[in-house]
Amino acid sequence: MATNKIPVARTLRWLGVLLLALGLSAAAGADPGVSKLREAGKAAYDAGNFVEAKKAFDEAFRLAALHSLGVWSARARVKLGEWVQADQRYEKLLGLPLSESDAAAEGEARQQAAREREELRQRIPRLRIRLEGVEATDVDVSIDGEAVAESFLLVQKKSAFPRGKSLEVNPGTHRVVGVSGDQRKEVSVTLAEGETRDVNLRFVNPDTLRQRKCRDKCRSDCKNNKCYVDCKHRCFDKGS
Repeated sequence: MATNKIPVARTLRWLGVLLLALGLSAAAGADPGVSKLREAGKAAYDAGNFVEAKKAFDEAFRLAALHSLGVWSARARVKLGEWVQADQRYEKLLGLPLSESDAAAEGEARQQAAREREELRQRIPRLRIRLEGVEATDVDVSIDGEAVAESFLLVQKKSAFPRGKSLEVNPGTHRVVGVSGDQRKEVSVTLAEGETRDVNLRFVNPDTLRQRKCRDKCRSDCKNNKCYVDCKHRCFDKGS
């Protein structure tokens, strides 16, 4: 006799969705304001209005820090291309303790967050910032106006560049700016999903720059060759 069998994987997915929905309902029951925000967020998400969805789910999560709410705020960020911020939200969720009530639903939501984060991390683009002519301590670097920590700046040595620490960024075009003294370098770079790219910021060594300025001043100040030669020699004295 023929029997109808539902695949186990599909059954587990249905169960996960049901548990997540139950968790949302429990959160809503605890606070009517959370219920309203959750419904608004879900409606906005289904309509493709991910900005409003993120706003609603963020506020709901602020009022009730539940995995079943936070996972939706992370998903809205993914849809908006804010992958780094979504990863941070998933990470925060994984560090939260489970609610004693509705532990099954919240546990399933946390497991979903872990799975989604793992998939997302494979897609996040990465950027390696390489410096030439200066040390990391001598330059301020920013991406889209946000400061970059020294630990992400790779300095060229006598040998080839090492393969160093990369910086996670959202997909799209980014403006990288480096400032060292009165030197300013700017590079625009576009990264696609899963891509890792290098950005080189090339500066003139500060000593070389000082020597050039000193030499130019010697040329303008001196009226004869001896004066110019003596002056230029002093330019290469690091103590001058």
